[in-house]
Amino acid sequence: MVHQRVWSRGAVFACALALGCATYRPPAEYPQDFRARAETQSEGGVRVSASLLTEDEARQVFATSVIANEIQPIWIEIDNQDDDMYALMLNSVDPEYFAPSEAAARTRGLGERRAAEKMEYFLEQHVPIMLPAQSKSAGFVYANFDPGAKAFAVDLLGEQNNHSFEFVLPVPGFRADFMTVEPESHYEGQEIRELDLAGLRAYLESLPCCVLGGDQKTDGDPMNLVLVGTGDQVLATLAKRRWDLTETITTGTSLRTAMSSVFGRRYRTSPVSPLYVFERPQDAALQKARKTVDERNHLRLWLAPVTHEGAPVWVGQISRDIGVKLSSKTIVTHKVDPVVDEARIYVLFDLLASGYVKRAGFVKGVGYTRPSDPRYNYTLDPYFTDGLRVVIILDEEARGLDEIDWLDWEQMPADVD
Repeated sequence: MVHQRVWSRGAVFACALALGCATYRPPAEYPQDFRARAETQSEGGVRVSASLLTEDEARQVFATSVIANEIQPIWIEIDNQDDDMYALMLNSVDPEYFAPSEAAARTRGLGERRAAEKMEYFLEQHVPIMLPAQSKSAGFVYANFDPGAKAFAVDLLGEQNNHSFEFVLPVPGFRADFMTVEPESHYEGQEIRELDLAGLRAYLESLPCCVLGGDQKTDGDPMNLVLVGTGDQVLATLAKRRWDLTETITTGTSLRTAMSSVFGRRYRTSPVSPLYVFERPQDAALQKARKTVDERNHLRLWLAPVTHEGAPVWVGQISRDIGVKLSSKTIVTHKVDPVVDEARIYVLFDLLASGYVKRAGFVKGVGYTRPSDPRYNYTLDPYFTDGLRVVIILDEEARGLDEIDWLDWEQMPADVD
């Protein structure tokens, strides 16, 4: 035991010595590719550009593992040609952003030398907070890492004017069912019908009760969600509420999903299985996962061949996974909460909290089902429901809850019994 203890201390000492040789050296220069793919927005005399870095780019810029330490550097350039000085509200980019010294310390390796130089470099790379009139400034904000897409605002506070720029940027290299679909890509050669409110209600009530399962024949979960807005609007609103895009199904993502379930590891972008509407799998899927993929709120959306006030209509399905089970259809699958209306109400409340809901209401859908006589989805999970679909029409401008137009269509019953 004595010899083992001495050997262990010696091993630790040797490792510490080896690690102690690591010395931080900031790069003399780094590639600027991320600038070329920046998204730019303008308002008045102010122009803001923003871009996310890949893991390799972040490592080259900061000469350390940044994203591996859950820090997402966001490059921001602000061209202020106004006669007003502005202050950049860093908490608009991320309410829990990292200070430069904090980011440097978080990425420091055991025994790494020149910590002071590292902190100084991270500070030099930080975006300036005060933006003088007739000036251009650029740098990084050290935000928390979000897989899939990063939603943030750049709010500028001035003596005379304020500006707010909202961004939703995909993480470079992330493979997802992404909402960049335009109506003509699915419905080329077909007429996309524009519907007024009455026509929209009638169309939505004419849709099938449910999405179809993997065999494209058997009813799956109820079609209980409708969102009206451009793909960018829908994605931005959901991303701001911390919904994550889901990855495409590959051998790697399937293995990672299994590992998340078995070992309790969080996997925010785990893929979802395909379900079918309009003879195709979902155009987009998003989720909010808990500690593991066994428990998550997730939704699927399909672009419909109609518009309302010029905006695309997305029909979909939302449910909550509360565990896993064996299945004759898919071997292993998630167990769906039988109270499916709870997930539907959750997404309504969540989007109301975003401030970007213009109208909301309910239309008839799958039909009323009692807990004592439930329906069953594709993988034979029982569920019961009041049978309605929630319809949420998004706006480009933020508005208060008292400004929402509540559609006088169907009313939710007080309870399902």
